[in-house]
Amino acid sequence: MRIPENKIEEVRHASDVVDVISNYVKLKRRGKNYIGLCPFHTEKTPSFNVSPERQMYHCFGCGVGGNVITFVMEYEKVSFVEAIRTLADRAGISLPQEGVVDDKEKITESESLYAVCRAAARFFYDNMTTTVEGQLALEYFRHRGFSDETVRAFGLGYSMNAWDTLLKFAEREKLPLEMMEKAGLLIQREDKSGYYDRFRGRAMFPIFAVTGRVIGFGARKLREDDPLPGKYINSPETPIYVKSKSLYGISHAKDAIREKEYAILVEGYADLISVYQAGIKNIVASSGTALTDEQIELIGRYAKKVTLVYDADSAGSKATMRGVDLIIEQGLDVRIAELPEGDDPDSFVKTNGGEAFQKLLDEAASFLDFKARLFQSQGMLETPEGQAQAVRSIVETIAKMKDELKRGFYIKSLSERYGIYESTLYRELEKLLGKERGRERIERLRDERLRDERHRDERSQSLNPESSIQQASSRPSSVPAPERDLLTLMLEHGNEMVGYVFTHVKLEHFTHPLAQKVLALIIPHLERSEKWDTNSLIDETDNVELRRFITDITFSKYELSKGWKEQGAMPEEADPGDIADSCMMILKRQELERLIAENQQHMKEAAARGEEVRRFAEHHQLLMREKKDLEMYGLTGEREVPG
Repeated sequence: MRIPENKIEEVRHASDVVDVISNYVKLKRRGKNYIGLCPFHTEKTPSFNVSPERQMYHCFGCGVGGNVITFVMEYEKVSFVEAIRTLADRAGISLPQEGVVDDKEKITESESLYAVCRAAARFFYDNMTTTVEGQLALEYFRHRGFSDETVRAFGLGYSMNAWDTLLKFAEREKLPLEMMEKAGLLIQREDKSGYYDRFRGRAMFPIFAVTGRVIGFGARKLREDDPLPGKYINSPETPIYVKSKSLYGISHAKDAIREKEYAILVEGYADLISVYQAGIKNIVASSGTALTDEQIELIGRYAKKVTLVYDADSAGSKATMRGVDLIIEQGLDVRIAELPEGDDPDSFVKTNGGEAFQKLLDEAASFLDFKARLFQSQGMLETPEGQAQAVRSIVETIAKMKDELKRGFYIKSLSERYGIYESTLYRELEKLLGKERGRERIERLRDERLRDERHRDERSQSLNPESSIQQASSRPSSVPAPERDLLTLMLEHGNEMVGYVFTHVKLEHFTHPLAQKVLALIIPHLERSEKWDTNSLIDETDNVELRRFITDITFSKYELSKGWKEQGAMPEEADPGDIADSCMMILKRQELERLIAENQQHMKEAAARGEEVRRFAEHHQLLMREKKDLEMYGLTGEREVPG
C-alpha cells in the first residue's frame, strides 16, 4: 500500500517550495519569483528559478524542474516515498510505518546507502553506551569534555575492536552487504570470500548531510597498538558522500549560520564540537580536507560571511592564506580570528571558555590586516623585494573580488598602509584583472552556450511555426510553438480551457511526443471532471524529461512569434482565448495543408496508373473550401474561456 493520498497532500501543503529549497540554495527575490545558482549543474550566472505562486522550480540553464517533492527526489537521489518521508519529518507529520511501499516503488541506491549508514551509526552508538568495551570511547569523549547531551546530539559512537562485529550485525539485520561495502563500512577480502569491518576499535564521528542524514564516518584512533595508519581515518567517497562537497556539522549549524549571518570555519571534529558545546553553534569544519569551492558554495547558501579560525603553525598559515583567496573568489566576505600560538579551537575553549572565543571572533581581522601581520612576522617587510612580494600577494587577493567598489576601498587602504600610489596599485590590479576577466569570459560564454543550445530549437520554432512538424521528430525537445502555447494555456487554466480546446481540435493535431504525453496526463482528469494542477501532474509521472518540459512551459511566457504575426494569426492583445484561437487556427491549417498535399500525391499516383481521379479532385476542392472558410471565418462556435 502506498502512502495515502490525503497524507501526500498534507505533506505537500506543509512544505513550501521556497522554504525547502532555501535549505540547499541561496535564493534571492526577483519580482514574483526567487532566483539562485542551480544545485544540479555548475554555473556562474543564476538561472535557477523558484515560484512561490506555482510551488515549482525550473532551471533555464540545465532544464531541471519540478515541485517540492521532485526537488528532494533529485537532490537526495531518493524515491517518491522516501522524499515524502523526508518532507513529513521536516514538517512534523506522522506517516504510516508499515506497508508504505508497493511492488512498483523502487528503492534507489542512494536510499539503500542512507539506510545502511543510519543503521551503522545507531550500531556504533549502542556499542559505546551498552558494552563494556565501548566505555573506552565514552570515557575518551568525556575526557575531551563532551557532555552526554553533546555525544547524543552528534551521534558519537564506537566501532568494536574486531574484524566482523559490524558484518555480523548487518547479516543479522539483513542489511545488503554489497551496500555496506559501497557505503565504505565493509571491505571485501582479497580472495572475494567475504567481507570485514573497515572501522575497528575507534571512536566514531558520524558525518551528516545538510538534511541530517548520515552519509559517512570519521574514526579516531584510541589504542596505541592500532595498526591502521593515521590518528583519523574517514569513509571513502561514495555516491552519497563526496568529501569536497561535505562540511562536518552543517546540519547542526545551518539555522544558526542564517541567524548570525556568518559561518565559522574550523578544521577538525573535536574543534567544532567543543565550540558548539560552548554555545557558539554557527560553526562548520572541513574535516581535515583542503577547503574546496564546493564547500564554500555550501556555506554561501546560508550566509555571505565567513570567519576562518587561524592556527598559527606553518601548515595552518598556508591553509588559511589559500582559504582566504578561495572564499573571496566565491564572492563571500572573510575575516580571520587568530588563536594564541600553540592553541587550537578545542584547547582554547577548554581553557578560556565560550565567551573568550566569541570575543576572539568579534575581533577577527580583515584579510588585509591578517596578511600584513603574517608577512611582518615572517620578516618579508624588512627588504624592498619582500615588501613588493607582500603587496603583490595582497593585490592578487583583491583582484579576486567581484565587487568593484569593494576593490577600490581595499586598494585605498593598501595604499595608505604602505605609502604606495594608488595608481601604481591599480596598474598591478588591472594586469591581474585582465587575466581573470579572460577566464570569467570563457566560463560565462560556456554557460550562455549551454542555455542557448537548450532554447535554440524553441526559438527557431517560434520564428517558423510551419516547419515545426517536420523538425519535431528529429529534435524531441523542440515542441512546435502552437502546441507549446496551447499546453501552457491548458496548464494555466485547467479543465475549462482543455474542454474549449478539444471542441475545436483533435488529439491528433498535437504531433510532438512530449505534448501527447502531457495530454495523456490531463485528459483523464477532464473525463472524470477532476481538479488538477501542474504540481499534481508532476507527481503522476516518473518521466524526468516530461517533468522538466512541464516546468519549462509553466515558467516560460507564450511564444507568440513574429512568424505568426506575418501569417495574420497574431492577436492584438494577449487574451487567453485569442491566443488559443490563434494556436488552433495554425494547427487546423497545418492539418488541412497536410491533407491537401497527401490527396494531391494520391491523385498523381492514381493518374500514373491510369485510374479515375475525379474523386481526388472533388476531395481537393472540399479541402480547399475548408481552408478558405477557416481563413475567412476562423473558428466557429461561441467560446467561454478564462480571460
